[in-house]
Amino acid sequence: MNKKLLVILATVAMLVIGISAVSAQGGPNGNNICDPLQPDDCITEPQMNAFNSGGIGFVNPQTGEQWNGQQRGQMGRGTGVNGTGLYTTLPPAYDGELPQEIIDLMIDGWVDEQHAYAVYEAVIGQFGSVAPFASIQQAEVQHIAAWELLFDRYDIAVPDVPEFDVPELATLADACSAAADAEIANFDLYDTMLDEFVEYPDVHQIALSLRNASEFNHLPAFEVCAN
Repeated sequence: MNKKLLVILATVAMLVIGISAVSAQGGPNGNNICDPLQPDDCITEPQMNAFNSGGIGFVNPQTGEQWNGQQRGQMGRGTGVNGTGLYTTLPPAYDGELPQEIIDLMIDGWVDEQHAYAVYEAVIGQFGSVAPFASIQQAEVQHIAAWELLFDRYDIAVPDVPEFDVPELATLADACSAAADAEIANFDLYDTMLDEFVEYPDVHQIALSLRNASEFNHLPAFEVCAN
C-alpha cells in the first residue's frame, strides 16, 4: 500500500470519528438525546426533562428542571410580564369568550390535579417524604399553577379546593399501585379533554403537556415503586 493511499485512508478515518463525536454530542451545544417516542427527532436534554415534568412552560426552560416552591411563588400568573415570562411557548389567548363546557373541563383538570396533590400529601404523611411521591407532588403544584394561569388569562375564578376522600394504604407498594391507577385515570381524562380543546390552542397545549407528564413520567415511576 503506497504512502498516498495511507494518508487518504487516515484522513477518512479521522472524518468518520469526528462526525460520530458530533452526532453523539448532538451538535455544538451537546447534551442532545432522542425522544424514545419519536426516535427520528433528537431534542436537548433540558427539553426532554421539561417534557417529562409537564412541558416547557412548567419548568426552567434553560435547565428543564422543575421550579421549586419559592420560584413557583415568584412565577406570577396571568398574561402580564411574570405570566408570559415563564410561559413563552404558550399560544395567544383565544379571541372570544370560552364556552361554559370548555371552562367546566378546565376546572375538571384543575380539580383532578388537586386531588392527586391531596392523595400524595396523605401518602407522605403516612410513610414520610418518600420517592417518588415527594417529587411528583411538587410536579402537581406546577400542574395546578398551569391551570390557574389559564384561569387568570380568561378571568375564570379559581374554585375552592374540594374535600377529598383519601384512603389509608397498608404499604408503600400499595400506595404506588393506587397512584399508578390514578395517573392512568388522569391521562384518560386529558385524552377526552384534548378533543374538545382543539379550537383553543393555549388550553390544548397545557392539557397536552400535563397529559404527557402523567403518562410518560409519573406513571412509570409509580409502576417501578409498586413492583
